[in-house]
Amino acid sequence: MPELPEVETIVRDLNDYLVNKKIKTVEVLNLGSINQKPAVFKKNLEGQKITKLYRRAKNIVAQVNQDYLVIHLKMTGQLVWRTGQTTLAGGHPIVNVGQELPNKFTRAVLKFSGGTLYFNDVRKFGWLRIMTPEELATYLGRFGVEPLEDTFSLEYLKSALAKRKINIKAALLDQSQIAGLGNIYVDEALWASGIAPTRAANSLKLVELKKLHKAIIDVLSLSISKRGTSFNNYRDANGERGQNMKFLQVYGRAGESCQKCKRPIKKMRLAGRGTHWCDHCQK
Repeated sequence: MPELPEVETIVRDLNDYLVNKKIKTVEVLNLGSINQKPAVFKKNLEGQKITKLYRRAKNIVAQVNQDYLVIHLKMTGQLVWRTGQTTLAGGHPIVNVGQELPNKFTRAVLKFSGGTLYFNDVRKFGWLRIMTPEELATYLGRFGVEPLEDTFSLEYLKSALAKRKINIKAALLDQSQIAGLGNIYVDEALWASGIAPTRAANSLKLVELKKLHKAIIDVLSLSISKRGTSFNNYRDANGERGQNMKFLQVYGRAGESCQKCKRPIKKMRLAGRGTHWCDHCQK
């Protein structure tokens, strides 16, 4: 699933192509991908302009008139923007980009005055939902602070973990506490701060919390600067592979040497996820 850096990269790139563009027609090819009857969904979007596009947690939010179109790519969602001979794609995985569109994985098509946006989804877990301002506030209210905003302070992190007896890996994956942080970047941040993923969240000392707070910001910022992490077929909105994979220290490196101690990186199942760590450097 694309995490915060990947979704942020997609949004930043698509901003140049979608904002202030009018939606001419909407075609729904899979009823399960939307939250309304197709006729109502189409009526709410056709003829309207996208006036703002931004990310919240792992959601892509487009303001359309007074309402909002919210897109979640989930595991295999993908957005493809095509205009003339130009095709830009972002999501996971990329299927037949530059070839036939729409294809068998296309679930919705939004035609704009300057191009066409295709929503593809192999496993049909992703979705597009139209929300009123009240519905959007309720939905986005489920998510915790953004880790790259000032609200994510050391004091906030300390408070969020103070009473959590679960392991730190699971605590950091809790979207109600920290929004957009996923499996890749939790593993990376824990390695960078020298904290074992099995540690109880409320067992961290202040010096460890300081290291973890800094590490979370650093690994996310680095990934955004490298346009995200590419695994399998993930691409950014320019159809390019994110370069952050070259900078990963533990994730996806099981059996390889730790960059600090040269011992093999371990992998286990924790918090329902494949978890990578160094049992020598992380305590």
